[in-house]
Amino acid sequence: MARRSVQFWRIEQLNGDELSRPFPARRLAEVLKKAQDSGVNRHFTSADGTVLLAQAVASSPLPVLLLDRVRDTNLPSVGDALGRRKPLPLAPGDHLLETTYFAFLKRNVIAVLTSGNGPRASRMGEYLEGMLGLEPSLVPVVREDIEEVLTRLEVSRFEFALPAERLSGKLMEGEWADVLDSASRLMNEGTFRISLSVGRSGKAEDKQRIRDRIQQLIDLFRRAGSVEHFDYVVAEGKDSLTGDREVVDLLKERFISHIEVDPDVFNDPQKSTIEAIVILNRQARDNEAFFAKTLPDIKGSADSALVPDIVAGGMATVRAAMAAAVESADKAGQASEENQGGADHELVRG
Repeated sequence: MARRSVQFWRIEQLNGDELSRPFPARRLAEVLKKAQDSGVNRHFTSADGTVLLAQAVASSPLPVLLLDRVRDTNLPSVGDALGRRKPLPLAPGDHLLETTYFAFLKRNVIAVLTSGNGPRASRMGEYLEGMLGLEPSLVPVVREDIEEVLTRLEVSRFEFALPAERLSGKLMEGEWADVLDSASRLMNEGTFRISLSVGRSGKAEDKQRIRDRIQQLIDLFRRAGSVEHFDYVVAEGKDSLTGDREVVDLLKERFISHIEVDPDVFNDPQKSTIEAIVILNRQARDNEAFFAKTLPDIKGSADSALVPDIVAGGMATVRAAMAAAVESADKAGQASEENQGGADHELVRG
């Protein structure tokens, strides 16, 4: 099995204004599907040269989009049974696609199923702006019920890091003060990182005893009131209610759900899409109560007119064509004025 993560983001603004109505996600899915069926080029090249390509794979019960990072350079190699290296067997014109899956939920929340290589969530904003002229502002969904989450969490790992120059027992108390004071004598530059983990071996009762101890140390850490001095503080474990793996970011009070997937399934384009849709719909159901409790309700209907049809090359091409048309009109106007001026001059001479 392989681990994947599901992040949750919310579209807070659209084109610079607060988004108080549902985001027109279904219209977006329809536009992408229409462009795909019509053979319209949907590739978009971002400012840093990254090529992105989106497609709609579901519109009900949730609109689900794929966003691929398209690669045709610096490709990995393939090795045979003896370890001999050879190029990827790509046909002429083929590209390597690295995928992230996006589901549009209620309350303008986006669930993002990631892998290590797919585009990050903000790339969807770049794509929508470049191809459709939409400018969504994405903000992470934060956990306001952090106490409840930590209570449910069967913790298996706790990790934190801070710059060596900040190492001081004054930030903490008890055992943590001793740890930080000792670390301050070991180093004064770089980053100090410590990780407590249950481990894989041992009896169930031994592991539970370690979990209880780590939980005590987490509680002591949080009560110190100095967490903001750290660069990185996370607790990881299994949610006792849903069974999902979660990483709780104690600095931002947000979490990332971790799921186990079959790597063979996610290496198959069709099977991976079907599985991703199932996963994202399940995540929407599992977290609906939390979103209802912590996020504002979004009323009204989506404004489908906000999403235009896709044209080849995207909005950058449209803007360039408009600019060229304006420039051409300006030149024509100047030429007309010059010709008119010439005619007046001849008239005077006559």
